[in-house]
Amino acid sequence: MHMKKLKTKSLRRASLLLTAIVLFILAAGNVSAEPGTPLPGAEGRNIEPAIEKIAPGVYRIGEIQIHKKARSITFPAQVNMDKGLLEYLLVQSQGKTHESLLRTDTDPYFLNIAFLLLGFEGTDKPLTEQGASEIPAGDPVEITIIYHDGNKNQRVPADTWIETRQNNTNKPVSLAWKYTGSFVMDGVFQAQVQGSIAAVYHDPTALIDHEAESGNNDEIWFVNEQLVPQAGTSVTVLIKAKN
Repeated sequence: MHMKKLKTKSLRRASLLLTAIVLFILAAGNVSAEPGTPLPGAEGRNIEPAIEKIAPGVYRIGEIQIHKKARSITFPAQVNMDKGLLEYLLVQSQGKTHESLLRTDTDPYFLNIAFLLLGFEGTDKPLTEQGASEIPAGDPVEITIIYHDGNKNQRVPADTWIETRQNNTNKPVSLAWKYTGSFVMDGVFQAQVQGSIAAVYHDPTALIDHEAESGNNDEIWFVNEQLVPQAGTSVTVLIKAKN
């Protein structure tokens, strides 16, 4: 997908609106939006997020857990591909699953509310198109994958399951992830519409991108077949602020 003439609403304005909703919910303790009230950027759909306090400093929105002190978010996902060419690390299950390492049923809109609750800031200057040569801006984050290997609980940086292939050479990658926050266009939150959560091929609709210049190339990103467990393996995705 190439967006040659990307026209956006103010991301900052949309973020402020979402932040106001989050602060209201948090102040009230355990509240949902008024039934039938569409939230900003939600494509006119009725979305009723409810934040539940489950422990001191720990909140839940659906399957998302939010840890205020650690500034971290966790949610369930699955290995979607154990081989092949990638454009995404993670998409929502109705998104571009044919080119994503992981998939999740977690709603990108609720994920964005979780990021805003923790004070993350994206960019008000999103990339002009998918595969753009610009470097995405936003708050730095770390992405860790937690899964069971036999009787052991394993934790690995998400990028260890990705490699690049160029000139008959396979190379491991180390990616500097950024919470870019996606954007709102014509009143619609694009991460919600596209289901794009974390991109390896630069994508302004994704909530998370990375700093590598090679993100403008859609022919080099592959599953690291030597390390990724089989497709269908259940995992937990942990995203936290990078210190």
